[in-house]
Amino acid sequence: MESSQPSPRNCCGICRATSYRKVIARDASGAMRTTERLRCTGCEREFLDVQSWRQGVPRVDAPPEVDK
Repeated sequence: MESSQPSPRNCCGICRATSYRKVIARDASGAMRTTERLRCTGCEREFLDVQSWRQGVPRVDAPPEVDK
């Protein structure tokens, strides 16, 4: 019998947050539109899709983290 708490199946692979939101960016005409990218509500990293979010694989072209 396992004594540890089960982790949520649908959570960020990095910070364990359980929600994300679509990224909003300007399109070629300058209008603000939702994109296919996702941003974790916990660690604020961007992901290409839900599977990447669950596995903790952030976008490759995202800027490196800066220590505060």
